[in-house]
Amino acid sequence: MKTHAIWKRTAACVAAICMVLSMAACGSKDGNSIGSGREVYQEYVIGIMDANYLGQYDKYIEITGSDQEQAQNIYEANTQDFAVAIEEALSIKADVVSISLTERLVQVAKTIYGQVKYKAVDVVRNGDIYTVTVEIEPVDFFGTVKQPFQSAVDSFNNRAKNGEFDEYSDTEYEEAYGEAVTEALEKSVSTVTYGTKITVDVTLDYDKENNLYVISDEQMEALDGKVVNMSR
Repeated sequence: MKTHAIWKRTAACVAAICMVLSMAACGSKDGNSIGSGREVYQEYVIGIMDANYLGQYDKYIEITGSDQEQAQNIYEANTQDFAVAIEEALSIKADVVSISLTERLVQVAKTIYGQVKYKAVDVVRNGDIYTVTVEIEPVDFFGTVKQPFQSAVDSFNNRAKNGEFDEYSDTEYEEAYGEAVTEALEKSVSTVTYGTKITVDVTLDYDKENNLYVISDEQMEALDGKVVNMSR
């Protein structure tokens, strides 16, 4: 789930709130939790996460000054990346299956992302660096889909053994496999299972040259792996 261009665009938008952040920092003490103005830092990080995972843009637009289209593009790009990650994890060949099947997997990705749980719990300043601590209850992807996925694969393999796909081309075979797995996912992800709560520190670095605060691409990409745990 790599969205380098999207994250860079997101970081660029931080310029719109630089003055607010700077004013909020005035009453803070290095190394201590922020008492005054902490909400703007928390809202910025959660606003970005809401835009990426929930498709909820109001706070992100309010804080960054971006528009609805820009915010929606972020969400669509991230869910498409997640759909690709799902295809890779379940051996669905993204470069072979139909566009309609890929679109269904994007909807699966949106359904899963729509159930993610997180909240900002603290903000700490250290010089020009602010760290927002986010508490996440990660979605357990394979804990959610393992049983229906395995049942779908077993059923598909039995159909193959019975000769159902003997006359299929490679493309048709991969489409049939993708269809079987996608159908199983669609029936299983309306309710997800969660792992143990974790905390993640998200750093806002001050870019003196451009006079804005940024969250690195690497940090934001790492959040994807925390919000939804894709390990087996």
